[in-house]
Amino acid sequence: MCDIPNETAVNAEIIFLRLLHIVPGVVWVGGTIFFAFVLQPSLIKTGPKHFGPVMESLLKPMLALIHTSAWMTIIFGLAMAFRVRDPLFDFLWSTNWGIAIVSGFVTALAGYGLGVISVRYSKKIIGFSAVTSDGSGLRDLQNRAVLSSKMSALFVVLSVVTMAIAQHI
Repeated sequence: MCDIPNETAVNAEIIFLRLLHIVPGVVWVGGTIFFAFVLQPSLIKTGPKHFGPVMESLLKPMLALIHTSAWMTIIFGLAMAFRVRDPLFDFLWSTNWGIAIVSGFVTALAGYGLGVISVRYSKKIIGFSAVTSDGSGLRDLQNRAVLSSKMSALFVVLSVVTMAIAQHI
């Protein structure tokens, strides 16, 4: 009977860690999808005259939100992995669950990296738009920004799918 309070505390801790992992993950993935498939393509259609000023005002708060939620997701995911499984990490290579979790972690990091690349292109586009309204060179930057942001979104969605099915394979 002494184990029941400890078990309850552990369950509460895991629930808390899961919430701190999943909720920011939803924000990260949702923000990335919105940026890649809605905001960025819509702004590109408006042309350089509007793209620069709108993106300049949105980029800083959007980056703060996505970076914060991404890092919270990663940190609390790692905390959960350390808490719920063998601390020697044998399970990461010897179980389907572990392989799925590692795959999800790697795809999340790849998605985050591609997002960082997309932001760099977006910042270049903002600077380019401020200097000139000429479309030469701008289209190449826009294509690179769109491609990297869409790849980022696809990788983070793949990460969610991989981690969601980990428990069931």
